[in-house]
Amino acid sequence: MKFAITRPQGKGEALATELAKSNISALCTPVLTLNSVQATPQQLLDACDADIIIFISQDAVQNFAQQLQADGFSLATTCQLIAVGEQTAEAIKLCLSRSAIAPTRQDSEGVVALAELQDVEAQRTVIVKGRGGRTHIAKTLKARGALLSTCNVYERVAEHSTSESWLDHWQASKIDGIVVTSNAAVDAIFNSRQAAHQNWLQARMFVVVSERTAQHLKIQYKITDTQIVVSAGASNGALAQTICGLISQQGSAMTEKQESSASIPSNEPQQMEKKSTKNTAKLSKTAVLALLVALTGVASAGGVYVYNQQQAIKQDAQLTQLAAQNAQLASQLTATQKALSDIQAQWQTQQQVMAAQLNKQQQKVEQSLQQTLSQARQQVGGAVSSELRALARYAEFKVASERDYLGAVIVLERLENAISEEVATDALKLAINQDIAMLRALPKPSTEAIYMELAGLISQVDKLPLKTIDKPKSHASEDAQLSKDISDWQSNIMRSWNKIRADFLTIRQHDKPVIDPLLDAQEQQLIRAQLRSYLQQAQTAFLDQQASIFDQALTGAKNTLARYYRSGDARSAMVLERLQVLQGTEHSVTKVPQITTPQALKEWLQ
Repeated sequence: MKFAITRPQGKGEALATELAKSNISALCTPVLTLNSVQATPQQLLDACDADIIIFISQDAVQNFAQQLQADGFSLATTCQLIAVGEQTAEAIKLCLSRSAIAPTRQDSEGVVALAELQDVEAQRTVIVKGRGGRTHIAKTLKARGALLSTCNVYERVAEHSTSESWLDHWQASKIDGIVVTSNAAVDAIFNSRQAAHQNWLQARMFVVVSERTAQHLKIQYKITDTQIVVSAGASNGALAQTICGLISQQGSAMTEKQESSASIPSNEPQQMEKKSTKNTAKLSKTAVLALLVALTGVASAGGVYVYNQQQAIKQDAQLTQLAAQNAQLASQLTATQKALSDIQAQWQTQQQVMAAQLNKQQQKVEQSLQQTLSQARQQVGGAVSSELRALARYAEFKVASERDYLGAVIVLERLENAISEEVATDALKLAINQDIAMLRALPKPSTEAIYMELAGLISQVDKLPLKTIDKPKSHASEDAQLSKDISDWQSNIMRSWNKIRADFLTIRQHDKPVIDPLLDAQEQQLIRAQLRSYLQQAQTAFLDQQASIFDQALTGAKNTLARYYRSGDARSAMVLERLQVLQGTEHSVTKVPQITTPQALKEWLQ
């Protein structure tokens, strides 16, 4: 038998070499090309954070390792690696420097049967593969509750748009069997619209590496079980061993058939020859001639009989074969129906499991959302909470201490803007708007004007003149030079007396009466400090609405001003006049309004 190997370029040659050692002719005809597919950054990140990674083939390992290295990612040290076969495990060790687990049965069924994949609920699992295929692994792991994602790193593309060129070449080369390693390769081989090609393919033997591919051949292309052989693995050694076993079985079957066909016509001619030999010596020529004619007729009749017997045997064999095939088809139909029933049952079970898992995940999501909302509300107690509390306290201070109602309204409006993006603030906003409306309705007090007027008077204290005595200017000393004229003797006597008196006694005359003793610099500072203290006391009493203390402080300031400061000075007169006006002003004591915003904010933050 001669085989066509359809593995991609660079992989089929090794198998052909292995078959050549057993004198088996093989033709390498790659039908697929493997193209690299760039995985998304999210897929690579999912793989780096995964608990389990399953590699479907050597190409998946190589492409994944290249992309991982190019993007600078690395796998977690706790991640468990699983390979579909030994060769894939060796590729993992070579490309990723990590050990991997490989099943004894090197296919999808063997992978999902591993003990490491039995309890994978809530485990992050990634399947690194080519585009399409391997749905059995994904479905099984999802049914077991794994958090599954895939990472496609390559794709299989047919070498040609149709398979005519391959099939013509294979027919010319008298190919008996075809080695196929994937469903994509099967589809590429059967991609021909010519009925002759389809009929020729349906008469070939197919060597596949998995039951999945065998089922694909049976269902999609009507290939019988007798034409399909499933290898024990995808390695070259396993495929070569399977092909050798197939050739051995085919040779034994042909030998038995030839022996059974040759055994029927061999006995009767020998017996006839023996009889004719014995009778020849006893008969005459005429008898011999008659005998020969008779023998010829008998031989012809015997030949016809033998031929009829052979045809009958062939028909019986064909009928037996058809009956066996019918029985096999009936068995397959029964098995397919049972498998379909099992699949339907599994599908219902999976639907129930998926519904339960979906319900469970929805509950988890709702719980997580509630926790997140709770945490978000609690986190308002940070910088935002501090700002809101500060604004509420400042508004309360503006109302209670400064009586600045319009300023408090501005602060409350700023507080309302600050909570505009928060949730569940209806009660707080209602309290803020009620306080704003109440403060705008209150009459504006004259606190600020009176306070500032007192502050202006305080600033004039150091500029007001005190009642001090101005020293008279010294008169210019008379000329003490004595005259040399005798007639001026009287003037000379007066000048001499004045000079003698000036040396012992100084007399100055003042034209103003002395009211208080003269004040030194320290006493002047104390008087100014006393006046300033009276005015500051009046400020404080006015803010605290203490009318009696306010009146006493203004009276003390007026007395100090009248006693120690010059009343004739324009500034002193102005200050005294303003003190009298302030003292005569009536200040009604109003109840301090209470705002509800601070309490509402406290309740909202809690």
